[in-house]
Order: sequence, then structure tokens, then C-alpha cells
Amino acid sequence: MDRLDHQILHALGINGRVSFRRLAVALGATEHTVARRYRALAERGVVRVVAMPTPHEGDMGQMLRLHVHPGSAARLADALVRRDDVSWVRTAGAGSEIMCGVRAASAEQRDHLILDQLPRTGRVTRVVAYELLHHHRTPGHADWEGFPDPLTERQRELVGPLPMPESAPRLAAQDWVLLDALRHDARRSAADLAAETNQPESTVRRRLDILLRSGAIYLDRDLDPVPLGFPVGATLHIDVEPRHLRAAGAALARHAPTTFVAAVTGPVNLFAAVVTATIRDLYEYVSTTLADLDGVTHIETSLTGTYLKHARVIRRPR
Repeated sequence: MDRLDHQILHALGINGRVSFRRLAVALGATEHTVARRYRALAERGVVRVVAMPTPHEGDMGQMLRLHVHPGSAARLADALVRRDDVSWVRTAGAGSEIMCGVRAASAEQRDHLILDQLPRTGRVTRVVAYELLHHHRTPGHADWEGFPDPLTERQRELVGPLPMPESAPRLAAQDWVLLDALRHDARRSAADLAAETNQPESTVRRRLDILLRSGAIYLDRDLDPVPLGFPVGATLHIDVEPRHLRAAGAALARHAPTTFVAAVTGPVNLFAAVVTATIRDLYEYVSTTLADLDGVTHIETSLTGTYLKHARVIRRPR
């Protein structure tokens, strides 16, 4: 991969449905070249853009850290992957832990999983639940921008990020049909979506624009960092003095290794996922950049495996 590939991936993290024409103008390439490069990246499994319903303020979802008996992680992770209410799954701690995200349809369904089903498996020795309070993002930037050749400010403007509403309206019943068609590939054309949903193309275009601009749904750029040269993944469980929590979360969102950062409830108050090129890079980041943040009192680092499921889509082994 070269600079153009990196910048295409970067742009998709800002606006997942940006047209190839606008991408070509922003990146100084032909529309044909940009489209060909994107399709090659998608076919190799490097990138995927999916649409997701936006979490509501009353329940932004939970992250579970499951400590398991040795040898039990694979079977339990496989069971979690198949659940519709589990949005992502990855192993950690050399197979002694499973991390997963839960977006249940109701509080009752969520509590049944966390309080009843998981403890009764016999494989889980401890469940640590984190309630998401705030997902830290930098407006106009992708969640992860670890490439050595990021977009310029002018290129960001040309890509045209969508606005970030403060609250998300609920989806209407007919919107779920369109959302289902976007779950595995949110860059599908309006004509393709119209054919699948049996709606006029103009209606699909108009409704999709409303859903994105209102914040009812959002686009998630799903990257595989390994072929990009960042094979080392880790989760960071961080405790920050409350008066520094907001600033620390915002700072982490701007750090190059960070792929996700959120303020959470539980034994720590800040959770982050990072990727680096080497273990040494991870050590340098944790011991310098992260440790120097005001208010940080505790950092627990756990190496993670690849995602078994991400953005509600199961990832097959290579």
C-alpha cells in the first residue's frame, strides 16, 4: 500500500459514503484510480464501511471483560459471536480474557446475559461490566489516523464530514429495512439499495440522507490494522482524576495509536483500544505519551487478539 491507499482509508473514516468523484478531487487522482484502489482494499478485507443505529443517551451500550478458565475462551467467544446483541468480540490476555461489546434491545435482555447466562456457563470466573458514558471523538477526524501520511486540512474539507448531532432520533419501522441492507456494506449505491428494498431510488437517497444528517444512524469504518503494518493491539484500562477525565479522553482521541476511547463506569473511568507497529512502540506510548497526561493515576495494559466480530459482522479467519 502507498500514500493514496492510506489517504483513501483515512477519508473513509471521516465520511464513509464520500463519492469517488469527491475523493478523486481531494486526493489529486482520477476517479477511476480511486475506485479501483478502494475495491482492491475492500476485496482484501482491509476496509469495510458499515451503517449502525446510533446509541441513545439512555443506553450507549456496555463493554464486558470476561475472565475465563484456561482453554475455555474459544468456545465461549464463538457463542458470543453468534449473538445478535453482541456487537464485537476479541480475545485478550493470551486467551485468559474475552472482551466484547453489548448493545441489547432492552435492559432486561442485557441483564439476563450479564447476570444470568454468562455466570451459568461455568467457564467465566469474573465479569467486569463497563457502561459507556461518552465516546470521545475529534470532530472532522477519523477514529484512527495512525498513517504516516494523513490528510491535510484542505483535503478534510473536500471529503466533507457529516455533522455530528448532539442527540439521535429513533428509527422508524421502515428505516430498519434500509439499515439491514447497509449493515455489511454502507457504500452500496442508491440504485442497489432501491432494488433490494423495493423502493424508488429517489426515496432511498432522500431517506438515507435524512438518517445520516439527523444522526439516527452512523457509519463505521472497519479496518484490519495488520496488513497496514500495525499488528500489535492492546486495551488500556485507565483511571483518571475526575477533574481531568474530559481532557484526558479528548487527548487520547487525538493520539495516533488510538482506535477507540470512551469514558466508562466501573473499576476504571477511561477505556481505550490502541494499535502499534511493535511491542516497543506500545511500551513507548504507554510509558511516555500516556503517562504524561494530567490526572492519570493507573494504567492496566492488556494485549489483544484480532477481532472475531466487529461492527456486528463476524470475521472469518484468514
